[in-house]
Amino acid sequence: MLQLADARSGRKTPVQAAGGRRLTVAFCPGSLRAAVTADLVRRAAERHHLVVMLAPHPCGEPPVAEPIRYNIHPPSATATVGAVDVHVGPHDHDEGDRIILATMHDHPAFPDADPLAVRLALLDRRHGDRTPLGPADIAEAHTRLLELRADVARFAEAPSGAIPLDRISAIHAAVDDDLDTARALALTDSLRHDAAVAPGARFESLVHLDRTFGLDLAQDVGKIYPSD
Repeated sequence: MLQLADARSGRKTPVQAAGGRRLTVAFCPGSLRAAVTADLVRRAAERHHLVVMLAPHPCGEPPVAEPIRYNIHPPSATATVGAVDVHVGPHDHDEGDRIILATMHDHPAFPDADPLAVRLALLDRRHGDRTPLGPADIAEAHTRLLELRADVARFAEAPSGAIPLDRISAIHAAVDDDLDTARALALTDSLRHDAAVAPGARFESLVHLDRTFGLDLAQDVGKIYPSD
């Protein structure tokens, strides 16, 4: 089960769905980091078969422009209604019993960057890391994203193979451990470089994991890349 650490106490708590299998997540729509984090909570919770409602939480900041460019789906509601299970924002809040995820401060705008490279750079940081991203972080993430997509395109040319469940389970476990996507990505890189795993199995694994990462890793399938 997905466990999140409350920013006030540091205690990790299993996400409990209010009213059975439902989970309400409120986030600051003016913070890209908060929006990406809320999206990750949604993706991880839905993997555990929870029904997730995302709703913006007033935070006095203009909303992120075109969040879909970062593969952030629109909120399920225009405002929070009823009890909120998880609150995500760039600052600590006193919000009663709900879990508070205080995200790092947002980075400067990178208007010329691939939005999904920015998303990858954010995923490579813990959500509570307050260090701002810089141009070097975005450039590194862009290179990494291109390499991931190229590998997926190459692996797609091989016969399909069974997903290595032990490796995938470890990656999901990292995400479920307070959204440790940095560790999840490191484990994913280890898997994609592992020649002991058939290319077709690596393809199936990366496409499956992209349901959590949201990086459009299969978008270059069909392009011609040199063999390893």
